[in-house]
Amino acid sequence: MKKEETDLLKRCGTENPFTVPEGYFANFTEQLMDKLPEREVQPAPQLTLWARVKPWVYMAAMFCGLMLSVRMFVGEKEAQSPAAGTMGDMEFSEVPDEYIDPIVDQTMMDDYTLYEYLTDADTEIYK
Repeated sequence: MKKEETDLLKRCGTENPFTVPEGYFANFTEQLMDKLPEREVQPAPQLTLWARVKPWVYMAAMFCGLMLSVRMFVGEKEAQSPAAGTMGDMEFSEVPDEYIDPIVDQTMMDDYTLYEYLTDADTEIYK
């Protein structure tokens, strides 16, 4: 590899074969600027109200669509059949006693609180 390099250097020499005329770079920038066309200054376009508001409208529409799609997929599940009501839909007289006792026990009412509740309650439901 070294021998090839020395052979090439002997054939071509070590001088730079390229030359530049005297004073070429002294006025190079002026010559280049004279050759370039003048740039037209374009005025800044006036933004309309819609152009300013449009990104906000698009973002609001995106969030509304996202909210509706999440609500549709994660929304409340309805009862499978309308005849199958929940305990909240039933009247008090339809609830069996076996369900009432655990509920009263869970609310931790003593006799006096239960008496107070029943006397303040509407007497129309007991007729």
